[in-house]
Amino acid sequence: MQKFSSSCHCGKIQCSFTLPVTAVVQCHCQNCRKLQGSDYSTWVAVHQQQFSIDRGEEHLVEYRANDQSSKIFCSHCGTGVFCINGKHFKHHKVLPLGSIDNYSFELAPFLKVYTENKAAWLKLHDDIPITTGNE
Repeated sequence: MQKFSSSCHCGKIQCSFTLPVTAVVQCHCQNCRKLQGSDYSTWVAVHQQQFSIDRGEEHLVEYRANDQSSKIFCSHCGTGVFCINGKHFKHHKVLPLGSIDNYSFELAPFLKVYTENKAAWLKLHDDIPITTGNE
């Protein structure tokens, strides 16, 4: 089974997960854009049973965005390590694609959501299907 690793910028926190992932999603919602500070966010949804924190759990800090969502980040460097999205991905850890150290084609985005909220200048890739965020 293929194993992937992720880490924060300073390396104090290291995590890992195995395939298959539930989804690799490009999200254009305002919440994700604010949490990531980017035009859109690319997330990898991994079932919590396939995910482990291998080092640095004592450095994790949680920001609760609402009663179903939170962002877990490194207290030292501020890197987002994973999120909880109870609305769309119960029982999952949702990792920012950029935090994964060795990502490859297996983690290419295969879904776009909330594209109606995208930045006006952003061009969408036609090869990635669009779905509504309400599904």
